[in-house]
Amino acid sequence: MKQIALIVVAIALGLTVGKVTGGFNFFSAVCLVAGVFLVTPSLFKFHFSDFSIIKTHTGAIFKNLWINYLLLTVAALIIGYASQDIGIAAALFLLALLPGGGMVMMWIKVSGANVKVGFVIFMLNLALLLPVTLIFGQFYDIAAPYFPPVDLSGIDGISAAKSIKPFAPFMILIVIPFVISRVILAFFQGIVVFTAMHQQTISKVTMFGIVFYLFSLKTSQLLFQVSLMDLAMAAIATLAFYAVAFTAAIKLTDKTPDDKAVFWHIATRYITLALILAVFSVDTFGATFILPIMFAYFIQIGAAGFLAKIEIEQPAT
Repeated sequence: MKQIALIVVAIALGLTVGKVTGGFNFFSAVCLVAGVFLVTPSLFKFHFSDFSIIKTHTGAIFKNLWINYLLLTVAALIIGYASQDIGIAAALFLLALLPGGGMVMMWIKVSGANVKVGFVIFMLNLALLLPVTLIFGQFYDIAAPYFPPVDLSGIDGISAAKSIKPFAPFMILIVIPFVISRVILAFFQGIVVFTAMHQQTISKVTMFGIVFYLFSLKTSQLLFQVSLMDLAMAAIATLAFYAVAFTAAIKLTDKTPDDKAVFWHIATRYITLALILAVFSVDTFGATFILPIMFAYFIQIGAAGFLAKIEIEQPAT
């Protein structure tokens, strides 16, 4: 629970500093920091032979794929269309395509799930980042005719780029951390030992810093520029999406170790990565695009303890 409290404090401090200073500019180096310090330590334990368990755990792997990338994606599109705000719709679509996240392995361990299955699913979800960003890059062109025009007033100069760079998340969160992990394993065993002893502390400090930075950006300060109606609509839409996700996680998985691992990959979203990607697209979708992603932090973090209690108190018989 300390990690949850740290993230909440980081969000509050980030928004406060951003409000006072007007917000910081985005620097892409933070993406590399996230990849190196959050993903690389996990890869020290990863070997390609781990993927061999897919043959004997196909049910869990397939369940993760169809629930996350079909059921929840369709739900996000329906809820997004009902909002009649393309920014909200795009944010929900992005959240649907980014299952799991930085804290998912912690919850998998806490609830007594199959850690190996959870980790393989985590790696498969990361490997899908390239097609996910390519698909999301086409969302505006396909969806725009079905929504009112976007209000881009006050957006000029805030976003970091005109579009998402499809290969960037894949390179930063898969290729670079993997290469670094192989080099460290081969030549710097001391780092591996040190990381194993202090991984939780490294993860907490890194997550705190990244969340604080993201919420102190100029992009995040758009939260203070939207109307109460936009805030309410975004909150309702995000709650509806998570209601579907939590219901699917609870009703479509059982209490076996494999399904517990799947449970957390359904119930949680990679919201930090979503917020990073939002920096690159806010000048396309408008200020409301960041709202569901911000609300997702509070909903997901707030519900995690309750969901963990459900999983822990109802073990498989």
